[in-house]
Amino acid sequence: MPLKNKLNQYELDTALAVLRDKRLPLDQLRQKTAAVSGGSDLHRAIVYSLLYLNETKNLNMKVISVGERIPTLYEDDDFTVKELSELDSVDYFIESGFLCYTSADSAEAFCACIDRAMTVTSALAAVKPVKVLLLSSTAVYGAPDREMSLSENEYADPSYALSNLSAVLFQCVENIFAGAAHTHDFAVTTLRSAAVIAPFEELEITKSYLRPLTEDKALTFAPHGRKTTYLYINDLITALYYGMLLCKESEVYNVGGEGNFSPLMLAAVTEELFGVSVGIADDGLRIHGCAVSCDKLKKLGWSPLVNTKDGLLIAKNALSGSDKVFMFSDSYDGKLSAVQHTLLGFLKEVDRICRKHRIKYFLGGGTLLGAVRHKGFIPWDDDADVMMLREDYERFLSVLPDELPGYITNQNTEEANHFAFTKLRLDDTILSTEFTARFDNLHNGVFLDVLAQDKTAKKGLAQKLHMKMTAQLRWLVLNKWRGTPMNANNKVISFIGDVIKAIFPLKVLEKMQNRMMTRYRNKDTGVLYDSMGRNVERGAFPEEWLAEAVYVDFEDTKLPIPKEWDKYLSYLYGDYMEMIPVSERHVSHEIVRIDLGRFIDY
Repeated sequence: MPLKNKLNQYELDTALAVLRDKRLPLDQLRQKTAAVSGGSDLHRAIVYSLLYLNETKNLNMKVISVGERIPTLYEDDDFTVKELSELDSVDYFIESGFLCYTSADSAEAFCACIDRAMTVTSALAAVKPVKVLLLSSTAVYGAPDREMSLSENEYADPSYALSNLSAVLFQCVENIFAGAAHTHDFAVTTLRSAAVIAPFEELEITKSYLRPLTEDKALTFAPHGRKTTYLYINDLITALYYGMLLCKESEVYNVGGEGNFSPLMLAAVTEELFGVSVGIADDGLRIHGCAVSCDKLKKLGWSPLVNTKDGLLIAKNALSGSDKVFMFSDSYDGKLSAVQHTLLGFLKEVDRICRKHRIKYFLGGGTLLGAVRHKGFIPWDDDADVMMLREDYERFLSVLPDELPGYITNQNTEEANHFAFTKLRLDDTILSTEFTARFDNLHNGVFLDVLAQDKTAKKGLAQKLHMKMTAQLRWLVLNKWRGTPMNANNKVISFIGDVIKAIFPLKVLEKMQNRMMTRYRNKDTGVLYDSMGRNVERGAFPEEWLAEAVYVDFEDTKLPIPKEWDKYLSYLYGDYMEMIPVSERHVSHEIVRIDLGRFIDY
């Protein structure tokens, strides 16, 4: 069974996080052996990431879990469980266990941590890995001034005092690893992590902050305290790969997210995100750590992809144990649900018109996917698409003047409009995308897209050429419209495109585009392509897939989808039941202004 089928949506999001970073030379991990030690939830998350990467990229890696059996996994050629004493030859040894000791609140805890460091380094002396990755903590820096962000060689209070025991602990651990590496000739790279946001019970932020939130317990924050940098688990694991592949040996690197938060700032964020009242008291919550600079790691290309607020929302939901599909709820100033209700009204109007005139149409794109996978809108989707065969599309346009309600505008009637497809806009509303907001003379209301599916050549070079020419002409129109240069990833083609743009007026380019899209309209080719949509270069598909419509549940109504929806969705998305990662579930459009006016309850 593939690993992705064994993980919940949050575990999977973390496991595949490294694949979002295109700068990492992941192929260098081919046929390598990585051992992970620590015996914690973080340990398991690292193992999942390595195995998912191995499975996805076919790297033929060997992954070893040191002393920790993982219930969801069984041992095979790629994954084994070994004790420290059983290790022989490994390329990478990852020690994650110390990151869970952010607070050494007793002599016993302190001594247990030091004993573990001695045990691990003694074993590494015999194994001599190519590279050891030590996950340490920014608590090592001590207690800097309130506004200070520390770099790798700056220590605010290195004194050995009981009040500074966490700093002393991590200094000792790092020194033990560095000394063993120097003595026994193996390399150590240290990653000092900021306060980790993750639903892992061993972590301080989970025990002190997230768990009380999920159990509706009162939270009290300190009124004063230095700022602390936070880091979501996905970005820590991505940084770990930088440590394996790009960071220098015997070097230390800080790892932290964007923005630093004092206790009072975290209290304000807590009220904002979760709607809970918080208390303020001198003995209130302070997270161990400090504000840190991560410039050293960023110069190698690493950067955090999940901000602190998003990380807190994800981790809190993951800790609650709910299997409900996660999404960010603050999109569009909290109006995403209202936008979707408005779009549903749009869809019902299109359905009314098409039923009346017996025009065959289907839900398209993400709206079709939402119908099949969610029986309505994809929870984070912010637009709606319908599609038709060319002849139905033209019949639909012909009846619109008499059928559209007075509060809906067909944007095709606007002189300033140059979209290749039809946009229906809701009057007296504003939903300006980053693109359409450039044009003051363009209707910028809430919109629904209507797209035609056109015929193309049966096969071979003629088919490829037809779709390529359609795509190029559409780009010519779009770039001429927005006044930007061509970027065809080829200097010669881009230059030719810019010359053509300069010679021909926009209206002429549009006619060329439309003629190209409909070139095969009177031919019985048996194949179609997405001439107006974003899938123009995905290839052709059989016309029979759109031969018949069936009505299915969609929110509070029924709307039509292709009878061969499984084949069509597989063509569009591959494994269409696999949702985008949790941390990416934001709305798809960059909205610069939104005003639903009287239609906020449409």
